[in-house]
Amino acid sequence: MKMYELLNVSDQLNSLPLGKLTIAQRAALTRTICAISQTRKPFDEALKEAREKLKPEGFDNLKQKKNRSPEEDARLKEMKAEYDSAINETLQPNLMAEVALVINKPMTAEELLSLGDAAPEVTAGNIMYLAEMLGINLNGDDPM
Repeated sequence: MKMYELLNVSDQLNSLPLGKLTIAQRAALTRTICAISQTRKPFDEALKEAREKLKPEGFDNLKQKKNRSPEEDARLKEMKAEYDSAINETLQPNLMAEVALVINKPMTAEELLSLGDAAPEVTAGNIMYLAEMLGINLNGDDPM
């Protein structure tokens, strides 16, 4: 899987409310999220480094200023666009890198399907995407 796919899966799983899940379902989800967190750690560190190194001089001061003039607002908007572009360009190779996600005890198909009960916005399409990305067979067939 590509890093950008892992980040997308991470965002989807981390946004789920856990209240409607059983403890066993939460544990399965948490194992998966923890494995994803470990796999994405190098990217997160590279993102932090890029944000620090590429930040335009005076950006924070201008951003925190309460009463900016229209010219300062325009300058801040321009700085932010350049900053975001530099970060994206710098990290593009990292986003396209292949990563191997290792989950010691992967979620079962039933546990994955139960995520649909966690939130009404989780669609069948979300479940199918997560199943594909996490290598979970939803057909009930033996994958061998």
